[in-house]
Amino acid sequence: MESVTMEQLLKAEEERIRGEIRADTTVDQDRTQSVTRLKDTLAQALLRYNAANAGNQACQAVADSITAAIQDSFGFLLAGTAEKEISKRPVRAGAVISLLCSIICCLASLLLFGQELSFLLGCILMVLGIFFAFLSGRLWYGEREVRVRTGLDDETVWKTLKKISATMDRKITSFCKMEEVWIQEAQNKAGEIGSRKISDEELQLLGDLLEGLYSDNGGFSLRQLRKIKPYLQHQGIELKEYDTKNAELFEILPSKKGASTLRPALLEGETLLLAGKATELER
Repeated sequence: MESVTMEQLLKAEEERIRGEIRADTTVDQDRTQSVTRLKDTLAQALLRYNAANAGNQACQAVADSITAAIQDSFGFLLAGTAEKEISKRPVRAGAVISLLCSIICCLASLLLFGQELSFLLGCILMVLGIFFAFLSGRLWYGEREVRVRTGLDDETVWKTLKKISATMDRKITSFCKMEEVWIQEAQNKAGEIGSRKISDEELQLLGDLLEGLYSDNGGFSLRQLRKIKPYLQHQGIELKEYDTKNAELFEILPSKKGASTLRPALLEGETLLLAGKATELER
């Protein structure tokens, strides 16, 4: 059965995701809502991914970790700012020329109004002056307010989301393969250890004792022999020294020097593994 990937799950929701982002940008004009939608989309995809990979806990754990980090990173989409800007338009040369023409026409018309034959011409110049004044006002630009509206581009968001999902699948697959290699190596190592009759700890102890034997150094040999007692205790073996209460655990030998332990008895729980050796005063 072919495994389900995050990219496949998100691909099935492409039209819905892009449509909602366009609506949030053009209608609601709310980027916060888009971020919430993206987080919810990833959460739903993660649920379906985990359901499809119910038998692979490692893949589920990696997918959950990566998804949580990506969801938190969506907050960067809200980091941008948008402010109103006021810009000044340059004064056009035509506005200045029209204003000058208007002034000239008005002055000329005033001069002509004093003469009877030029009254009609003065009226025409006055009308032209008014027209040029109106034209100058139309061409003369003052300050204007520019509104800036920000939003998310659905095409860019979708491409980024698709790339993220592909990266998630690649990393999850890589980790699962690495885990399989680790498990196989651990099993091989355990098999090698299990096939040996002597453990690494026992080999180290025997090596130290043999070193003491071959070094022909009495002090060094005694130091190595002291390792035997803590080793046996670590293995759950109790060492009992001789006294009159546990004499049944020992092989008693007569001695003129009195009672002493030659070799401790070795017990595992209540079971006697090896009888000890001890001496008692010869009578």
